[in-house]
Amino acid sequence: MSNKTVMPPVDEAAPATHNTEVVRSGRDSRSNTWRNIGLIARREYKNRVTQRSYIITTALFVLFALIGSCVPTVIQFFADRSNSQSHVTIVNDAGTTAGLSGDSLLQYFDRSLNTAANADVQGIDQGSTSQKGKPHFALSSGAPGTAAQLQNDVKDGKLDVLLVLNRNANKDVSFTYYTATASLSDTDLAQIQAVAGQLNVQDKSSRLGLTSAQTQHLLAPPAFNVVYTQRGGGNDSLMSLAGGYFLGVIGTVLIFMAVYLYGMWVANGVADEKGSRIMEILVNAATPFQLLWGKILGIGAAGLTQMVCLVAAGLIGLLLQGPLSAALQTNGLPLNLSYIHASTTLLLLLLVYFVLGFLLYSTLFAALGALVKRQDEVQNTVGPLTTIFMVGYMASFIGGSIGAGATWFKIMSFVPFWTPTMMMMRIATNAVSGWEIMLSIVILLVSIAICAWASSRIYRIGILMYGQKPNLRQIARMLR
Repeated sequence: MSNKTVMPPVDEAAPATHNTEVVRSGRDSRSNTWRNIGLIARREYKNRVTQRSYIITTALFVLFALIGSCVPTVIQFFADRSNSQSHVTIVNDAGTTAGLSGDSLLQYFDRSLNTAANADVQGIDQGSTSQKGKPHFALSSGAPGTAAQLQNDVKDGKLDVLLVLNRNANKDVSFTYYTATASLSDTDLAQIQAVAGQLNVQDKSSRLGLTSAQTQHLLAPPAFNVVYTQRGGGNDSLMSLAGGYFLGVIGTVLIFMAVYLYGMWVANGVADEKGSRIMEILVNAATPFQLLWGKILGIGAAGLTQMVCLVAAGLIGLLLQGPLSAALQTNGLPLNLSYIHASTTLLLLLLVYFVLGFLLYSTLFAALGALVKRQDEVQNTVGPLTTIFMVGYMASFIGGSIGAGATWFKIMSFVPFWTPTMMMMRIATNAVSGWEIMLSIVILLVSIAICAWASSRIYRIGILMYGQKPNLRQIARMLR
């Protein structure tokens, strides 16, 4: 009898089946990850947006955005209807001056002052009252020797400015300027003083026997070229620059408040769940990675909803400025289309930098929230991170007021912790190029990836640590 060894049949399909199960398991794991993140995010989102405080603040944001977008038109409305004229009376006790006297002297002041005023106003406000035929200076002449009487009219507010011409011992013409306006708010003095200086030169040249052509050649301004080395400095009027800085301030404040507020929501939520021991239950249903990103995305979506409502209200308000201006019968906003285009671009970039800034700081806030024992310790724990954020916030105002194109401001704007607020100010003041915006976004994305990796490792261990708060050495060990 021969002994035969019976070998079990070889299942050639077994390895393939095993590999298929592994692949399916990997897919199921990834599917479960995204499903859990989605469930956690929806829970966080619903909890936030249904709160009464959230609804009230969203309504206030929308209201403020609508009102803020209408501010320039309303200012223009009141400016058009305000009496912006300065009433000036000229008393000539100097006799014939530069060959002028009586009506001819008054016409000289009228022509010189209102031409200068129109030039200044047109450089600032294309919709000013001077363009509608209403000169800034309303001039009249007083009889010689009536200066003392007219001074009382200045004191009583019946007259804005009294200008008296006399001659001193050298026969040179002298000017005395009377006004009841405070020195810091007197905007007419510089223009009247400049015209008086021109008249003085013409009077001296007339007494020296120079011809009119020689006098005009003497007074001709020199060739004076201005080169603006900063981007956008050449053609920007004072109004557009001030408007840009105003928009930059609003954008900077909104980003700082939103990122800090929603970041604190993340930190307080993590600390609350850890302190109430709910975290021990949650980690049995989801991984720390899923809990971290579910909370960040849910709260971030709630914040983004609020910011989208604000931006949408701002865009609607800007689009309504044309009909509103027509209804109020204003002369139109200065550089209206440019203003609206710049504001629209800024509002859209406001969303971009809010999202990136929130993702950067919320990952760090979540990690810090996982390290505390109780929710009341969160404020102190996130203090250093808040201080870092505050440095960029304050530097944004300083740089925007003294020149957002400064080298130090450019360098600081590319530091990811300060980029959201400082780039907002640079964009609003037209001190940034397109490639700089793209570079700042790329730097933020890379920084978010690095901070997310580090925070997830700290979060994974920190949420289940109770008792003593970990020190820096223990945090470094978590990162390894």
